[in-house]
Amino acid sequence: MCCLLSGWFSCPTQAQEIKRPKAVDLLPERTALYINVDNIPELVKDLKDSNFGKMLQDEKIAPFVQSLYGEAKDSVDDLMDNDDFGFSMAELMTLPAGEICFAVVTPRRKEPKFALIMDIPEDSKVAEDLLELGREAAADNGGSFEEGSVADLEFQTVRRGSGDNAVTYVLHQGTFVASNDEEVFSEIITRWVGEPDEKDRTLAGNRKFVTIMNKCKSTEDLPMAVSFFCDPIMLARSAFIENTGARVVFGFLPTLGLDGVAAIGGAALFNEKNYESVFHGHLLLTNPRAGIIEMIALRPGFYEPESFAPEDTATYLTSSWDFRKFVSELEKIVDTFTSAGTFQSQIEENINEELEIDFQADVLDNLAGRVSFFQWNSEIPTLDGQCNCIAIQLKDVDRGQEFIQSILDRQREEFDRDFFIEQEHEGITYWHVASTFEEMGQRRRERRRERRQENGDSDFDSSEDDRTQLTLNGTQPTMAFIDDYFVLTGNIEFMEHMIETSAGEHDQLVDNPEFKATMREIRTLMDGNLPSMLSYARPDLSLKNFYNMLKTDNTRDVLYERAEDNEFFGILSDLMEENELPDFDDLAGYFPAQGSFVINDETGFHFLTFQRKANSNPDDD
Repeated sequence: MCCLLSGWFSCPTQAQEIKRPKAVDLLPERTALYINVDNIPELVKDLKDSNFGKMLQDEKIAPFVQSLYGEAKDSVDDLMDNDDFGFSMAELMTLPAGEICFAVVTPRRKEPKFALIMDIPEDSKVAEDLLELGREAAADNGGSFEEGSVADLEFQTVRRGSGDNAVTYVLHQGTFVASNDEEVFSEIITRWVGEPDEKDRTLAGNRKFVTIMNKCKSTEDLPMAVSFFCDPIMLARSAFIENTGARVVFGFLPTLGLDGVAAIGGAALFNEKNYESVFHGHLLLTNPRAGIIEMIALRPGFYEPESFAPEDTATYLTSSWDFRKFVSELEKIVDTFTSAGTFQSQIEENINEELEIDFQADVLDNLAGRVSFFQWNSEIPTLDGQCNCIAIQLKDVDRGQEFIQSILDRQREEFDRDFFIEQEHEGITYWHVASTFEEMGQRRRERRRERRQENGDSDFDSSEDDRTQLTLNGTQPTMAFIDDYFVLTGNIEFMEHMIETSAGEHDQLVDNPEFKATMREIRTLMDGNLPSMLSYARPDLSLKNFYNMLKTDNTRDVLYERAEDNEFFGILSDLMEENELPDFDDLAGYFPAQGSFVINDETGFHFLTFQRKANSNPDDD
């Protein structure tokens, strides 16, 4: 990534004036896959002005990044420096001059066909040399060449063998067009330079495409820098048109509810309002929904962080589910593929009788619907220093505690030991597994070592399991009931920190200025809708643990030790020896808060995520 960006930054290309309709107006209506960059030079400019691009140009950070880029560039140059290819990365970077679009078209009763439309500088020697190289390679592999014309425009077809394995292409007025189907190619060219049939509809008139792109458009009427669209069912039906078995699979789609997936698409926008980037995604669904689609029972609501969510939470995601609907649809699917009553009998035999519980009463009926996930970083720089937590809201906490206690009591009676240890902190009881994953791993290694020594393994090196390891803090599954939530995490330190936060000993996420500013922006972007899911992220906090870990002597020792066997570790080890890591505060400003949300409306699920510009100052109100 660094190599590509730096290559483009150092080889700027001026956008040429478009002398043809946009790709969306040239492609057939039955385009099932569409990936488009509206203007490569403008995208490069946006990337250069992005938080990441500015970081690459920061004199406090550039020395370390440029060293890393230099290593990557040398690797790419070595790969491309051969007699068969003969083009440098810098030369290739001069090619994109405007729009570039890759598409897969599904002609009726045919397998999918590809199409490529790409603007390049007129009279580009690199482009001509690349085409000549391709022709020579085709000739060396038995390819034949044909010439033809459509709408008085001459084109070439490279054919391999006597079948349909051919590619037709033309380079005209600074645009390269190619397809492996001559009819698709002719349609595109005719719409460009000929007189197309007015009844012949294009992708721009595709109802699914239009619906998705209208959902993903900019509020500032900015062009979509990058956009994509996919009609997965049409694409799959075309791809397996000759496959009898696939037809059977397609017959099950209505039962599973997957025939309701009409299309998926999205767009990336830059410099919209106060945001560096905004990404839209939309899953277009038909109505009524059923099966798997209906199981995604996200409910709209108002969301405020839980009292135990710390102010320095690195990632926060929350949503509300209709679990009854989820289980009901799952039951329908299972019973359809088996027989009526199978699902309930499986619940009774494998859950109720096995665990001696009533799944409906003890679990399903007690779920309030709210589920939250968040990440927090320990101050101790370790490989597992990023701690995860899932919090499930309950209708009746006392009932939930009785349920968990009954499971623990039964486990103790059956195995005559405690897998979970009960402790108390700030008046709240929590349970954690008896040993950390690292301790359990160490015991396994010791037992393996003993067995190998007992078996007289002469090749066994006793120091093999004692090699320097990246430090682990000790993952240890821990659970508790805080407020009206069942909380599960993998770290005791994090659990106690959440309990203390709930008690008011630490600042809460709900009062964090960054979080409050992000939520205000989310409300503005939702335009009066309620979210079914929303999230907040602080990339700088996630980066901090990794950064601190890199600075430890233990990590440097591991990199040095493994450098002989791994080229990447060797490069990283040398870079850290020769260059000081930039100060974290200098890095952190380039990783501002991010926000995202999902809206569940009549057309499907709409996803939006955004990132503010670096060093922006959110209001604290």
